[in-house]
Amino acid sequence: MSENKQYKIEETSEDAHIIHLKHQVDVVFDEKYDYYLKSPVKKFFSKIFMFFAIHIFKVINFFFYGLKIVGKKTLKDLRKQKTPFVIVANHCLVLDSDFAVVTTFPRTTYVPTVEPTMKIPFVRHILRAGNIVPIPFNLKGLVKFKKDCNEMLQNGKSMLFFPEGALWPWYGKLRNFKPGAFRFAVDGNAPVLPYCIYFRKRTGLWKLLGRKPLATMEILPPIYHNKDLPKKDAINDLMERTHAAMKQVIDKHPYDNPKYAEIEKELYGDKTETATAESSQEENAENNNSASNDSTTTENEKQ
Repeated sequence: MSENKQYKIEETSEDAHIIHLKHQVDVVFDEKYDYYLKSPVKKFFSKIFMFFAIHIFKVINFFFYGLKIVGKKTLKDLRKQKTPFVIVANHCLVLDSDFAVVTTFPRTTYVPTVEPTMKIPFVRHILRAGNIVPIPFNLKGLVKFKKDCNEMLQNGKSMLFFPEGALWPWYGKLRNFKPGAFRFAVDGNAPVLPYCIYFRKRTGLWKLLGRKPLATMEILPPIYHNKDLPKKDAINDLMERTHAAMKQVIDKHPYDNPKYAEIEKELYGDKTETATAESSQEENAENNNSASNDSTTTENEKQ
């Protein structure tokens, strides 16, 4: 895709997919499907697969994305508690799930994905070995999926969700969340661990290896639900606090992808332009204040 070609969506919604999957096999994900691997043999081979895959992921993450991970100590401290947790991240890269899985290994991390992803020929077997599980369209399958996900957390596994829903590749802003991940966190009495993915400019030798920006993933402190609130309110409160915490971090590292200009105009009108302008004004104000303070300091030193 050329630099100036716009991304397109088929419906006016943040749920609209940018990437459309074709050539799918006919597989039914219903109440008979094992979303949670319990077979000792399957679990063993999955561990073996992940042991080798993790090293491949690290190489890909570094050379393709120049990935930097910030906040590893937060995850290390949480691991010591040996508690299950629900990771939530913004969905802005095709392989962003690999970013998170690399940080949690050897703990098993299950990653729910849209059903069509698990219908890609051959690839679906690799994804399944990597603990990717489909979110079924089938109603009975969805009931089983929810049951298995709750059991995963009860057994100390971690889960990774993208609460924005659809993948918008190389999109540098945080979109609205859906409550599913936070419902599992409340039901499983598990903290939410926010992973913020944002972009930075290429510098030095990185300029020779590509044009797209490099990626940074920042792990924020865990967020716990308010046990004093009714369940529905606790879910919404947890979702809102998580979104606010992640937005604060991602907004500090703005990246406007011109390929989304038409989509943003269609969905948000002039709100995006206004928000960008306000962000720019705030940044200029901070720079001016900093320059003013530096000037004052210099004058005082001269005196």
